[in-house]
Amino acid sequence: MMRSDDWDRLFAPNAPKRGGPLRALIHIVVVTLLLGALAVGGMWLVGQRQQQAERLAATATAYAGTIVPQLTSVAGATQTVEAQGTATRIALRTATAQAAVGPTGTPDPGIGSGEVVRGGNLRREPRVAPETIVGLIYPGDRITFLERRRVGDQVWFRIRVDQPAVDRSGEGVPAGTEGWASALLLSPLP
Repeated sequence: MMRSDDWDRLFAPNAPKRGGPLRALIHIVVVTLLLGALAVGGMWLVGQRQQQAERLAATATAYAGTIVPQLTSVAGATQTVEAQGTATRIALRTATAQAAVGPTGTPDPGIGSGEVVRGGNLRREPRVAPETIVGLIYPGDRITFLERRRVGDQVWFRIRVDQPAVDRSGEGVPAGTEGWASALLLSPLP
């Protein structure tokens, strides 16, 4: 319903100003920019969270593969991972173990004998890396010390497993296997 004084009331020089189309356009642009900023910020946060999860997974994998076997007395978790290895890896480990025994079958007398006191990895080289793992050694495995080497601030021994422990919690390296083990895993050299 229209009143006769609407024109004067709404469009007079002293009438209250309404926004008009320019103000509506400004509101639409500001709201669009705010929603766009929220969307971009949300996508950035999701990406950061994904990167953080990947870093944590990589750290956990590296920790489980290198530190845990050195710190635990029985490296059961690593053995579970090893059991899931491919046939090629198992064949390579078997070939390495058989080659380590030597073709003559006469063992090197070594520099002493001892036993494994903490379970861990037997390695092809005196360094901690996933590709150097030959297999697992367990507490109670009887060994012969063949060589001693200091690498950085850590002492390593090249050993031969003479007699596996009878109470192993999993499958470790067979008797006659040679490799490098950290001195932290072994009894003192007599």
